[in-house]
Amino acid sequence: MAILVGAEGEHFTIPAGIPMNAKNITLVIILALLCAAVSILFCAVLHRTEHLYQKYVPNEWIRVVSGALLIILLVNLLHTTDYLGTGMNIITKAISGEVVPTAFLLKMIFTAITLGCGFKGGEIVPTLFVGATFGCIFGQLTGFNPSLATACGMVSVFCGVNNCPISSLFLSFELFGFDCMPFFLLAIGIGYLESGYFGLYHSQKILYSKPKLQFINTRTKE
Repeated sequence: MAILVGAEGEHFTIPAGIPMNAKNITLVIILALLCAAVSILFCAVLHRTEHLYQKYVPNEWIRVVSGALLIILLVNLLHTTDYLGTGMNIITKAISGEVVPTAFLLKMIFTAITLGCGFKGGEIVPTLFVGATFGCIFGQLTGFNPSLATACGMVSVFCGVNNCPISSLFLSFELFGFDCMPFFLLAIGIGYLESGYFGLYHSQKILYSKPKLQFINTRTKE
């Protein structure tokens, strides 16, 4: 669609020829399990922050102003604007293995405050930011290829918070191409299964059990 309307789509390059060996498969499995936990944490932080704001700051105008002031305070304390906006520049750095260890946690906090206090915005790109930076950190700690670790982390967390494995797979193809498809399939599948029934959206329904063939028709947890 971006091409049809003359816009430039996002695309990242992952080095070709990364072997599908036992070591790399094991690392992707571990990363995906951790990403499932990160996706649960992200959903819980977003929903909990919103509930706390509504409970303790019932006036919506005061809620928005207090949230804005808190964001300004954090920006000045951290001396960076890296966690404002979409953060696509930080995702690009993550692909190159250049992010600080706390990046994914700080993005969670900034996003939770911004959305929780009443500002309108998206959760999708922050989710990609969180997944990408967490994957990058995993790559730094384990010696796994940082580009592939970032890509797998991004799509695994995305799937964990949205419960949409097919969309996550298409997203991986669009952003990273097809060369590393087996790794993406593994990361997305595990991220989906192990993230439970948590989700970003209150109204989303999970029709079938993740671990077994059973109709459950339940809403996502908060």
